[in-house]
Amino acid sequence: MPKQRLSNYEDELAAQRSAWERKPALRSVYRSWYARIVEQLAPVGPTVEIGGGSGNFKEFFPEAISTDVIPAGPWLDCLLDARELPFAASSVGNFVMADVLHHLPRPFDFLRDAQRALRPGGRLIILEPAATPWSRLVLGLFHHEPVDLDQDVFGEDGTPPPLNDGYTFANQAFGSLLFVRGPQETLNRVPGLRLRSIDRSDFLVYPATGGFSYFCLVPERFAEPLQRLEGRIVGRTGRLTAMRLLIVLEREP
Repeated sequence: MPKQRLSNYEDELAAQRSAWERKPALRSVYRSWYARIVEQLAPVGPTVEIGGGSGNFKEFFPEAISTDVIPAGPWLDCLLDARELPFAASSVGNFVMADVLHHLPRPFDFLRDAQRALRPGGRLIILEPAATPWSRLVLGLFHHEPVDLDQDVFGEDGTPPPLNDGYTFANQAFGSLLFVRGPQETLNRVPGLRLRSIDRSDFLVYPATGGFSYFCLVPERFAEPLQRLEGRIVGRTGRLTAMRLLIVLEREP
């Protein structure tokens, strides 16, 4: 969770890769997230990762087709812009994206395009920040990207997107705005998708790793057992304390 804002997406990915390689506790947390994502995959292929970034999901799940908007590294299989997916209709089994949706200024454009490209029964699996009171405090103190619950994401639908030089646009509240505050309105605007599940997770362990910043307060050997312990807490208090949302959307037959 770096507090310093970098000037472009390429620099951001370089900083993330460096943090990933030196922080085993962070890798442990992400492995738990990736395992949950893989558990939700529909039994049809292919699986396409949107925003492959620093290659972490591809490392965990090599069969994924990893994509990004810039040539970030050898782990990428192809370049594409999530704002204009090049896939034929009904050709993709799963789309997977971790911390990508909140970087798309007009998320409904992407959601409609993903629905078009998914096979019947295919899934869009989205990992995003949860805009809870606890996460907003933590992210406000330690992360450079805003959590703006006042953005009118529904009113902006259909309007021209802003310039996004360096792909630096971000609003970490998008997951909550679309799927916690306004799930029915979201689905009304993307016919053919249904919300299969939305799960809240994470409380203290993830912020204690420091995310992709310089510090880490959790030894690797404690990360996994502590995550299991806090899972019991978040199961009861997630609307107040969760740091993460795992959103699973499915294309209707």
